Amino acid sequence: MVLAVLTAQVAVAGAGSGSDGPKATASAVSDKQFKKLKRTVARQQQQISQLQQQVSALTTQPGPPGQQGIQGEQGEPGTAPACQGNGSGDTMVSAGAVCIDRYEASIWDAAEGGSQITGAIPAPCTANGQDCDNIFARSVPGVTPSSSITYFQAQAALANVGKRLPSNGEWQQAVAGTPESSATCRTTGGSPVATGSMAGCVSNFGANDMVGNLEEWVADWVPESTTCTSWGAVGTFSSDDAMCLSGASTTATGPGALFRGGNVFNGNNAGPFAVDGSFRPSDSVSFIGFRGAR
Repeated sequence: MVLAVLTAQVAVAGAGSGSDGPKATASAVSDKQFKKLKRTVARQQQQISQLQQQVSALTTQPGPPGQQGIQGEQGEPGTAPACQGNGSGDTMVSAGAVCIDRYEASIWDAAEGGSQITGAIPAPCTANGQDCDNIFARSVPGVTPSSSITYFQAQAALANVGKRLPSNGEWQQAVAGTPESSATCRTTGGSPVATGSMAGCVSNFGANDMVGNLEEWVADWVPESTTCTSWGAVGTFSSDDAMCLSGASTTATGPGALFRGGNVFNGNNAGPFAVDGSFRPSDSVSFIGFRGAR
């Protein structure tokens, strides 16, 4: 309303400010009033624009938070997801923070489905693990576990299904609680039995056949060992499990890849502490197999 009145006054003043008015003094006064009114109108318009901006800012700002509502009822505690295999009977168990194959691995010609490979590892997969995209490892009950497979081939077969060889420490963790006697684990007999058929040969974490049946490659390497003894007694620790980490290659024949657990020929020397570093990772031996982890 103020702006409208001022605008009207400007218009009236402007109408009386022509040069043809009868009195020059009156015209000069009118011109001065006209300019003053114009300045007043301009200030009023600027103030109105500023007020509009302030109003706009106030309408877009969030208001203060409302009162906190009553907390809902607490849900049931969740559980961590179980270790998952890759289908087709592939089974893993949890051993602390690591998932490890429940059974010694078998080799197949497909990640799921397909047929088990029971003979030699087929071409183009070579002993050094190159071009091994045609073999796939699984942890399956009731089958003959794969042996005569190099460390490199085992590593490749596991990588093809998103797994890996367990470290020596991970394997040692998973084997805890596995019995050592030949009545429960296949530590004699000269040939491996089907995975899981030794019902009592199970670790505290539910992994089968970690003692006896087949030795198992693990990820770690050492200087190739040349002599086997047993652990014997060291302080309060005593074990008759095989320990082939004595001596070392001095002729640069290659590193030794560790394998664990003992096999069907070890008898009392098989066990959760049996460890051997006397074969190179490129060797394939009838009593060495593997299992995977992730």
